[in-house]
Formats: sequence, structure tokens, C-alpha cells
Amino acid sequence: MYSTTRTLIPTRSSIAQGEWHTAAVILRHYLNSFHPPVDEAVPTDATSWTGEEPFWPAFLLSVGGSETAAIAFDADPADVEEYAEDLHRPDNWPYVVVPLASGHRVYVLFRNYEDDSGWDYLLQPAGADRVATLAALEGHFRGPAFSWPELVAVANQPDHGQSAAERLRLLLPAMGDDDLPDDAEQVISAAFVAVGGRPRYQRDVARELMLASQRFWGSVSPEDRRLAVFGLGS
Repeated sequence: MYSTTRTLIPTRSSIAQGEWHTAAVILRHYLNSFHPPVDEAVPTDATSWTGEEPFWPAFLLSVGGSETAAIAFDADPADVEEYAEDLHRPDNWPYVVVPLASGHRVYVLFRNYEDDSGWDYLLQPAGADRVATLAALEGHFRGPAFSWPELVAVANQPDHGQSAAERLRLLLPAMGDDDLPDDAEQVISAAFVAVGGRPRYQRDVARELMLASQRFWGSVSPEDRRLAVFGLGS
């Protein structure tokens, strides 16, 4: 069982100073776009948290929109609920970095802004010192970021820190596509099991995630997808 006595949200002091400074600079313009602006100390690098037992059920429950996810892993559902609440604290905005090819990066960020909370997929183009919004879930919706082929291609890019299944799970909520292939449910199910989900729940969770994508994005035209807008699409 996950120990809830542990501090779930690390502070800036637990992050390498250089890494925190770099992220603070990159996110500065984004944080200043809020009224009032968000303090640069609020975002917290949560990339390593994907290895924590409650992370995936909490992420798939809150960001992915799968109610079944809370009971579909070995984690105690009560711990999952508590972890999900901590991920959404307004005094701390966790983000997970997903490296892309050619030096680009995507920040999957919990936008825990009072009265405008949600989840943002932020693109940092290679060499840039700021981010642009690929997709915004909840609040002022923007996106989607990816078509299904783009999602699969990005998920399978080489990454020493994250598996293809982890990348697919992280980026799936930002995917919108009216023409999913017949094997989409199988691919999502396999990724769910690969990150620790119980096989008997794989189809239920996969279908809930796919339905959530439809609710988020509705009917989507190719020009709506933000990855293509930034010239990085397939």
C-alpha cells in the first residue's frame, strides 16, 4: 500500500537548482499570462513521479477521464483519490516533461489556477526560451494537439527516461481524431497494462479514455490540430 504519510508534492528545494531555474525561465511568459501572474516557484517538475504507485491511476482518473482507473491498479483507491487531490493543489502546479525528436519538449502541466483549473499541453520548440500551448483541457479549451497517427508516432520516439506506453498515456488526453483505426482500443489497452494496470480492466479503461477524448474535442478537422499548426505534425 502507498504510504500517505510521505510528502507527495516535492518543494523547489528537492529539485536541482539549475533545472528549476531553466524551467522557471521557460515557463515565465506562460505564468505571466494569468491575471494575476503565477509565481515562478509554483510549477514543480513531476517527471519522476510516473514511477510512483498512485500516479497512473490518479492521472488517468483526473486528466484522462476514466472513472474505472481508480480501482484498476494495485494502489489503494483511497490513496489514489488523495494523490489526485494533491496533484491539483493551487499552491503547486506539477508538470511532466515529454522529450520530442529534434530537441522539442512537451510539458504536461496541471493548471491549478483558482476558477480556471485544468491541464495544459505546452510545447517548447528546440532552442526556444518559452512555451506555446498545444492543447488546453478544461477552462478555455484549445486543441487538440495530436491526431491518432501523430500520437502513436510521438509516443514511439526514442526516449531514455519514458517508455512508449508511458508517453502514449501522458499524451493521449490531447489527442482528437474522428477516424480512429480499428486497433486503437487494443493499443490503448496494451499501454494501460504496460504501466501497471490490471488486465481485467484494460478494455473498460481504454473505452473510457476514448470516450473522454470524444467529449473533450468533438468533431475535429486536420487544421485544428496544434502539432500541425506548429509544423511538427506527421
